[in-house]
Amino acid sequence: MQGDAYAVRMRLEGIQVGDIVEVDRLGRRFHALVTGNAQGGLAIQPLDRRVTYRSCRAHEVLVHWAKRGRPRATDEPLGPSSLQLELDTTVRD
Repeated sequence: MQGDAYAVRMRLEGIQVGDIVEVDRLGRRFHALVTGNAQGGLAIQPLDRRVTYRSCRAHEVLVHWAKRGRPRATDEPLGPSSLQLELDTTVRD
């Protein structure tokens, strides 16, 4: 990442516990689960058990995937969205 002239530094403000990040630490890239804040960065749990790093700094975070909850279940029938296109089901010969 140091050689990439167009690299954008990641900001840690939007990263929350439970999110997944891709980290480049000393040339070793790995994915990790964010477990909290650490002094100067994030506390992480790597998804690969062979990786022993437990924290990372902002310049080491390459990509961030936010954890989103599942949509709430409801008993109400779904209605069409205002942006939904109408399906033409007429049979043409």
